[in-house]
Amino acid sequence: MGLRLTLQNDEEVLLDLPLSEASWNPATKQLITRELDDSEADLDALCDICDFFSNKRRVQILSHMVKNCNNSASFTDLLKVAVNPKYISDLVNRSSRRELIVKEGRGYSLSPLGLGSFLLLSLGTRRLIRETDSINDDDKSFEGQ
Repeated sequence: MGLRLTLQNDEEVLLDLPLSEASWNPATKQLITRELDDSEADLDALCDICDFFSNKRRVQILSHMVKNCNNSASFTDLLKVAVNPKYISDLVNRSSRRELIVKEGRGYSLSPLGLGSFLLLSLGTRRLIRETDSINDDDKSFEGQ
């Protein structure tokens, strides 16, 4: 069967497709083409999100928020990881265009978009890396080419 990307909202499957081009039938290829065409309108937003997550310190702070602070952290909580207040300012200012981080009262939390994109990127991509590394370790047919 191979690796698949599935995005679900409760019982409704929003997107489900194989991650191997060899597994794409004509309908899957058409779906991917249509989704990519539609995503052209959102390129700025997608690039903003990718840019936000391209900073190691920001990802470490978000990981701390999710793991240790129930997705909501005070400035003091964030300082434990950020060490320098300017990193917290960077985190909040960089997220403001897409509202990935929301300031609430005396603290900060990840918005649903922030949490979802963080989990997709960090956990999903990490698993994908591990699985493809494992597949490549088992399949040495590409070596020597």
